[in-house]
Amino acid sequence: MKIIDLINQPSVDNSLKIGYLGQSGYVLKKNNFTILIDPYLSNFIEDSSGLNDKRMKRNFAPMIRPEEINSIDIVLCTHAHYDHMDPWTLENIKPNYKLYCSKTAYINNQVSLSKNQLKFIEWHKSINIGEFQITPYAAAHYHKADENGNPDCLSFLITIGDIKLFFWGDGILYDQIIDNLSMHHFNMFFAPINGRDWFREKEGIIGNINSRELAEICSKLNIDYVVPNHYDLFDYNSEIPSHFINYLQKLAPNQKVQIMQQSEIIIL
Repeated sequence: MKIIDLINQPSVDNSLKIGYLGQSGYVLKKNNFTILIDPYLSNFIEDSSGLNDKRMKRNFAPMIRPEEINSIDIVLCTHAHYDHMDPWTLENIKPNYKLYCSKTAYINNQVSLSKNQLKFIEWHKSINIGEFQITPYAAAHYHKADENGNPDCLSFLITIGDIKLFFWGDGILYDQIIDNLSMHHFNMFFAPINGRDWFREKEGIIGNINSRELAEICSKLNIDYVVPNHYDLFDYNSEIPSHFINYLQKLAPNQKVQIMQQSEIIIL
């Protein structure tokens, strides 16, 4: 099955399907309800008509074009950065959908949608949509809140029946996050590994947890499969997955890992 078919075609069974769009982008489909998470389906960042950042040239073309999407219910965006909340993607999806994000993220992004499409969400206030329950957590990229204390970057705990998925929004560790997550059993845990360093921060690139940190997180949480992300799209802000696997072998040797390929679809 192709990603575009996963999005546009009716489901033929009751399974949960997860498709990978690259970077931190995913498709979730259960029955005929479809969610996109952080879809970056354009060249907005590198294009001279967009952000014009030539450091951030895509390593691979978008799997689909926004204009090809014929069926979508909601989009979740973790934060305002354009590889997660892409104006050219969000503004060119034809079907009517709802965008769920923090108000701060929307204000700090160039995207412009109609008011009736916007659903601003807050920490720990669960949303029930179809068979999905979505609970936002704070993501510290590098701060949990904006200057007024309002939610900014988010992670998402998504529960579908007895299945629990966690999508770590861009950011680093902070006090209480491990304790808050330790009460859950995650079927799949999606998180970045590209890390941060002085050189990238000097260039204005705000970083994430790194491979070692995610491996240590795995050692402290109950996770069936960990899925690293945020390493494949831009050479300038990347990581080598085998480094993460090496850390897992040392810090969480019993942890199972899934390295998803672009366009890969997992069925649960």
